[in-house]
Amino acid sequence: MKSYPAILFSLLCAAALTVQIGCDNDDDGVGVIEELQIEGSCNDYCEQAKSCDDGVDVEACENDCFDAMSDCQADEQEEALNDIDSCSEEACSEFVGCSIGAGLQCSFGV
Repeated sequence: MKSYPAILFSLLCAAALTVQIGCDNDDDGVGVIEELQIEGSCNDYCEQAKSCDDGVDVEACENDCFDAMSDCQADEQEEALNDIDSCSEEACSEFVGCSIGAGLQCSFGV
């Protein structure tokens, strides 16, 4: 089984690639959701990732998360941020599944 950092990194890379292909953004690159909300959500999410797996590099996680969320369409971005906010409160056993859901929300609006 892959470790949480490997799974998280793979998920965020896939989401970022899909976002670049399938999501539009506003001129400022952030969309409707303010930059501080994205940073706060990503910070909480990455802190939970770190608490589930000590191998997670919080700074790299936050940067990847911010980039992925910033590139998402505004309506998908809001839902994806809600998803990662809920992941921050999940038990470690549920964290990976929750993370996948957030990535799909941003990428495909599901």
